[in-house]
Amino acid sequence: MKATDTGIFLQRTAYSDSSLIVTFYTRSNGLQKFVFRGGKKKAHNIFPLSLSELTFYGRKESDLLNLTKVESLAPQTFQFNPVKSAVAFFLAETMRKCVAPGQSDPDFYQFMEEAISELEETDDLVLFPLQFMVSCSQALGFMPLCEDAEMTVFNLDAGTFQHTFSNTDRTYRGASVDLIKSLILGTKPETTAREQREEALSIMLNYFSIHVPRFDQLESYAIVQEVLRG
Repeated sequence: MKATDTGIFLQRTAYSDSSLIVTFYTRSNGLQKFVFRGGKKKAHNIFPLSLSELTFYGRKESDLLNLTKVESLAPQTFQFNPVKSAVAFFLAETMRKCVAPGQSDPDFYQFMEEAISELEETDDLVLFPLQFMVSCSQALGFMPLCEDAEMTVFNLDAGTFQHTFSNTDRTYRGASVDLIKSLILGTKPETTAREQREEALSIMLNYFSIHVPRFDQLESYAIVQEVLRG
């Protein structure tokens, strides 16, 4: 029986000489993998974070459905920009490691649509990956808690800002932590140093690895570092 859903494209791997295994985060069914037969010739309109309407068939409980049609939902141009493409790869890989197969979350799907729209529209990219990580932690329900703007120590294990270091938990202090705190509090700085941005993103990746099962090293991290050097 055929079905339709909307989805955000995350990953592809070769399945045969002509077909692909493609991964989408779908609005109704969460993370889903599909066999896309003949996909190597048909996949010209799918790229990381592309928004599509999907037509497929198979049993809902199956781990691998059969994708028959992919239609773009909206014009997107960031795949033609090498810097934005690097950011898109980073966001797609982060997203893929944050969501569990088959678990739908319409609120998180909406969050991702808004992030994709912002990526399409903005030209200010040096803080985009870090801002995304902070916003993503909020969307997933574990954004670091900062009750007092004077707190300068970020406790990764507790997920809080505090006044003092911990002897047992992983804690950080410095300009990079101040940058993370400013984004949490909604006071995005006008300028930041490259070292500050890189360290702040590294800290947030460590934070995700602590609080998100299956979250490990991102292959796209080295690529997106080039964006931070802009």
